[in-house]
Amino acid sequence: MFKLNLKIAFRNLVKNRVYTAINIGGLALGLTGFVLLLLFINHENSYDKWDPKLENVYQIREFHNLSTPDNKPHWQELNNSRNAAMLKKSIPQFKYVTKIDNDWGDVLSIKTGLADPLLLKGFVNADSLFFKVFPYQFLQGNKNNALQSPNSVVLKRSTAKLLFGTNEALGKTLKVFGWKGDSGSTYTVTGVVEDPSAPESLKFNAILHDGEREKDPENLNVTTPCKIYGLVNAAIDTNALNKTINSAHFDYKSKLYGETQNKAGSKSTRVPSLKIIPLKDVHANPPFAKNWIDKIKPVVALSIFLLLISVINFINLATAQSVQRAKEVGVKKVLGTSKKQLIWQFLLEAAIQSMLALLVSIALVELLLPAFSSNFDVQLSFWHNTKLVVILFQLLAVFIVVTLLAGLYPAAVLSNYNPIAVLKGNYEHSFKGIALRNGLVIVQFAIAATFIISIGVMQSQTNFLVNKDLGFDRSHLINISTNYDERFAERIKKIPGVEYVATTTQVMGNSFNVSEKVVYKSNTFDFNTVTVTMETLPALGVQLVSGRLFSKEYKQDTVNTVVLNEAAAKLLGGNIVGQDYDVPDEKKKYTFRIIGVIKDYNNEGFDKTVLPTVYKVTHLGGMSSTNNLLVRFNTDNYQHMVESVRLEWMKISPEFPMIYTSGEDAFQAQILSDKRFMKMITIFSVFSILLSLLGLFALSAFVSKRRTKEIAVRKVLGASNLQIVNMLNRSFMVMVVVANLVSWPVSYIIMNKWLQGFAYRVDMPFAPFVLATLMSLIIALFTVSLQARKAAVSNPVKALKYE
Repeated sequence: MFKLNLKIAFRNLVKNRVYTAINIGGLALGLTGFVLLLLFINHENSYDKWDPKLENVYQIREFHNLSTPDNKPHWQELNNSRNAAMLKKSIPQFKYVTKIDNDWGDVLSIKTGLADPLLLKGFVNADSLFFKVFPYQFLQGNKNNALQSPNSVVLKRSTAKLLFGTNEALGKTLKVFGWKGDSGSTYTVTGVVEDPSAPESLKFNAILHDGEREKDPENLNVTTPCKIYGLVNAAIDTNALNKTINSAHFDYKSKLYGETQNKAGSKSTRVPSLKIIPLKDVHANPPFAKNWIDKIKPVVALSIFLLLISVINFINLATAQSVQRAKEVGVKKVLGTSKKQLIWQFLLEAAIQSMLALLVSIALVELLLPAFSSNFDVQLSFWHNTKLVVILFQLLAVFIVVTLLAGLYPAAVLSNYNPIAVLKGNYEHSFKGIALRNGLVIVQFAIAATFIISIGVMQSQTNFLVNKDLGFDRSHLINISTNYDERFAERIKKIPGVEYVATTTQVMGNSFNVSEKVVYKSNTFDFNTVTVTMETLPALGVQLVSGRLFSKEYKQDTVNTVVLNEAAAKLLGGNIVGQDYDVPDEKKKYTFRIIGVIKDYNNEGFDKTVLPTVYKVTHLGGMSSTNNLLVRFNTDNYQHMVESVRLEWMKISPEFPMIYTSGEDAFQAQILSDKRFMKMITIFSVFSILLSLLGLFALSAFVSKRRTKEIAVRKVLGASNLQIVNMLNRSFMVMVVVANLVSWPVSYIIMNKWLQGFAYRVDMPFAPFVLATLMSLIIALFTVSLQARKAAVSNPVKALKYE
């Protein structure tokens, strides 16, 4: 019986080629988004699971406000390096504790032999216990002594291959240059480790060991922030150990810095300031950025919507063919076929189509993976995935669910025909569930309209950001990744076309926030402090609101004058040019004179408001080092001038190539994620509209066949083709209008929530809602009219001859 049903299924699929192709294509589109989603979820869940021993590795996080985006304390990966010594001494559960420099994303210049230097990231400095904590597989060298000697380096296999052309790199040397003018440090390769098969939260290409991480600064006022990881002896209760660690940390700080600095309190009021989290949870809990679950929520919604539309489309197309299958069902029932057997037959047909759709979707996934991976900044693979077996089982589950969702209702409808009625040619009472099918079309068009509205709102917001006054001029500006060097700056200024050369700790694409307590009229304020040079604010092209900018004509500008932004000025009362404020220090109090107020300028993305900020040239009260060298040109055509700057750079630092970013590129990087998301919405919208049209086509075909006799009677009684087309269109236009009315509040809620993620945003535009309604009405009218016209021009004699 199964063999017979299989033959019948294939014959029906071949016979109805067009419907079959539409069904398979529609399901394939829906499944493609879902398979991509599965690949991404599996990838994100596989972080730090490349070795079972990693279950006993924990990351230590400290609660502080050092270099936070909002100058407020957060749980951070960066620790005071002294915490490692405290953990080793006070917490016996830790077998080993290792300290690792934070990877700030700095690019190093690596030179091997006579080869040209390579600019690489991921060369991280660590202490000698790194490989005691992390169980990397050594291909060369010994993990017990690989980092014992200063100036040793352990490479990953891929890095060794890149630098030396082979992973046989033990004993070879390389020279590392960290900045312009650096004389470089020579390291000896003491080990090569295998690249893990799964992704890592602690990313590196090489582990350097210069010996500096073995000790802590003697001066208690000096801290060397680093990441700290620990290996525990056995499974632990994380919550219980965190209480112990926090108590030990409090006592340690009190002993080291004194009760006053530690702000000691009773045991019941102590605020946690140190905790551990399992390594497997590190990737899912980044300190400042969105975690991958929040990132993927919109994609989950899009994928589910698209799959839902595909399933709805399948159901509508299947039921649209029910008239053609009615006699087949009637004959089979007369010959003794049970309803259960018929359901299995139609489910088998749905399963075949689902399987073919799944195969097509896998092919589409392979085509789309590069673009999808780029969009989420990951490297995904299907056939070469380490979790391929798991993914295949997941796809099997998806296949079963989709087959049941798409096939069960049509199978129930088709198997439920009354054999006497259908064999007499009377189908009128056999077609039930038209309300459900209409509802499905409304859902399809509601989703499609929501997508269209979303595109419109997102486009409005993107245009707003592109054209927004940032408070500074990003054109004709480049930022070279280097500290400010007066001699080098003077050489650059001599290049024709160079207008300003300056530095700052706060520029779009590379900001370093430093909090500072300010006392003004006996009130204390928390300001963000930015270190600048005399030419920084003119180089940025900031807009002066009141007062003046720094100038070499005023000697006090390098001593005790500051410029504030509007946000800071408003906090102090508005008209504050010429006023003084104090910055208290441990030893003395510094007084600063406010000489100017500039317009707020945005440099940290559009999801954050501009912080109240003070700009100063003086070193009083503390300053920050910078890795930004701003160069402004006075012409649009400045590429040849950049090359002149590069030549000057090479004279000073031939071993470390110049790295720079234009102001426009830095701006585009800020809105890149939003552009990518809009592109994804657009693609899903196109797919959803196409599938909705197919569903509408199917239902209009179904209705036309169902009303064949009615149309014939109307034509015999004198109805024109246009009247018949209008009659058939009317009901579908009502459904499309209802779909749009449903989509409006849903779209408003979704898009309003999305807009709330921006500190600077447009008001909800009305035009996309109207445009979506008009587009869906026009598209539906065109689609239904094609089918309606076909029914209207048919010969009424053929429909009525059996009467």
